[in-house]
Amino acid sequence: MDSDVKKIIAEKDRKIEELEAKIKELEKKLRYYEIREIYSGLVPDDLLRKLMELPPEIMLIEIGKYLRDRTVERAKMEVENSQRGREELNKAVSEIKSVETKLSGIKARVGVDLNFTQRYDFSGSDIAFLGEDIMRNLGASEGDYVVVMKDGSVNLRVLPYTKSGFIVIPTWVREKIGAKVNDFVEVIRR
Repeated sequence: MDSDVKKIIAEKDRKIEELEAKIKELEKKLRYYEIREIYSGLVPDDLLRKLMELPPEIMLIEIGKYLRDRTVERAKMEVENSQRGREELNKAVSEIKSVETKLSGIKARVGVDLNFTQRYDFSGSDIAFLGEDIMRNLGASEGDYVVVMKDGSVNLRVLPYTKSGFIVIPTWVREKIGAKVNDFVEVIRR
């Protein structure tokens, strides 16, 4: 009878061990589902499965490290995106300003130049000397046409001029638009 009792006790101990192993496995699955529910969207499932193998205290520390690293990465990305956004905004603002300048025109002072007078100051001449700085601001290049306005307007072809802020126009144009030497006229790129 002793051997039968020993067999029964051994069988009972084995079943208890099996049940304890199943309980541990079920507790582990339950803990995984609870943690997955808590960290869904924050921590990937495959990482959670790996972390479930660790003791609970270490698992929480590792999740904290992952979240901290991810937060730092996200902050760096947001800074980079905001810098890119600022650069794009600055670029758009400068483009708008250049278009606005082209549409609204730039003020230029009417000047005289002996070289211009000898070569281009005759009736019907469509040449004007325009300061290089004004040409740059208008986005005009040599040979482009601009509109010169004061009380009237005339289309003239521009040549670069070394004096900043000045425009040299033929006498007939000054008379037509009502401008005198040292008056300001508006120049618009056509």
